[in-house]
Amino acid sequence: MQSTSIICVILILGCVLINGQSPDCRKLRDTCNPCIRRLNNYINNADFLNNGCREKVRGRYIWKNQTICNLQVIACGAHKRKLNCLVIAELAGMPRRT
Repeated sequence: MQSTSIICVILILGCVLINGQSPDCRKLRDTCNPCIRRLNNYINNADFLNNGCREKVRGRYIWKNQTICNLQVIACGAHKRKLNCLVIAELAGMPRRT
């Protein structure tokens, strides 16, 4: 009886700890955006990625420019998926071409 109670408590504690480690992507965006606005650097606009991805997804999505912060938030939310241009367009909510 006692061993069952101990195992249940350990199991519940483990579940709470694992759930508490999930990433908070909204907090990442709230922290990143004000910081990026203060930096006047063209690389923050991710032009290198925007230009390449615009070409790759032009048949499927209407590409909207992404900043480094947007990409970090997308990567945070899709940590189990391979990030390529199509996945970024999908997760960023870009409109599909008809």
